[in-house]
Amino acid sequence: MTERSEIKGLIEKAYAARVKGDLDALMTYFHPDCRFQLMGAAEREAICRPLEGCVAVRGQMAEFIGAFRFTNFETLDVVVEGDRAAYHWQADVTFVPTGRTETFQTLDLLSFEDGKVRSLAQFTDTAGVARITAAAVS
Repeated sequence: MTERSEIKGLIEKAYAARVKGDLDALMTYFHPDCRFQLMGAAEREAICRPLEGCVAVRGQMAEFIGAFRFTNFETLDVVVEGDRAAYHWQADVTFVPTGRTETFQTLDLLSFEDGKVRSLAQFTDTAGVARITAAAVS
């Protein structure tokens, strides 16, 4: 899979499944030996530790889908070079338990193998994530 249009199409379908909250559909786009990491201070935040393998990534995606709802999702840019891609997107993200919403811009770096996402490194505003997930102050 090295055609730009194939990779772009796979990205669009995978993210559509994520926005819809369809875990089973989302996971069909991941390679069995996939890797995921939300980039940040892994030594301070467990959520930023790299996850290896489809079972671990599926667990994390299930938690994300349960906790974060996306609306107004928009692709800002896609750059594909060989079996790698950079995907820049924006969405209004609501943390379901608190109902807090902020607009986030995120840059995902992806690599592909056998027509599936082999690795995904996600760069986003982790301070913003901390704000919307913070316990309510009374």
